[in-house]
Amino acid sequence: MAKRLFSMVECQSLLENLSPFVDTKRSKRCPDAAAATEPESSTCLLSNAFIGFPELPEEPSSGSNRSVLCRICVRLPDGRKVQRNFLRSESVQLLWSFCYSQIDQSERKKPFKLIQAFPGEYKTLYYGSNTSFEQSGLANSLISVTWA
Repeated sequence: MAKRLFSMVECQSLLENLSPFVDTKRSKRCPDAAAATEPESSTCLLSNAFIGFPELPEEPSSGSNRSVLCRICVRLPDGRKVQRNFLRSESVQLLWSFCYSQIDQSERKKPFKLIQAFPGEYKTLYYGSNTSFEQSGLANSLISVTWA
């Protein structure tokens, strides 16, 4: 356990040290530089590449074909519950991007982990898993975010 925690902290500090070298110029989705500097007032989603998470695409509309959508409910460390639709074919790694976007700005440097709890046991989710929501069995489930 201590070794895993140490490696998480080591990876986090490595990413923080590399962040000054990442090109943060405006992306194709951002119409102007002002939108890139004011994320709260912009509908543009800035890339989380500097921390290693994939960019979170727009949420699929709930009016879409329900057979291709799944709804994920996330319980955050502060007790809030948030929900979002994902395409069943999308990568589970987008869940980390979504959770990171919901965490308070002052706590974003803390490492976190995702846990799927079900009666009698729980399963820790791993970021390296490159499966879809449908393949992983996470479709329409509740995920808890805890500090590592």
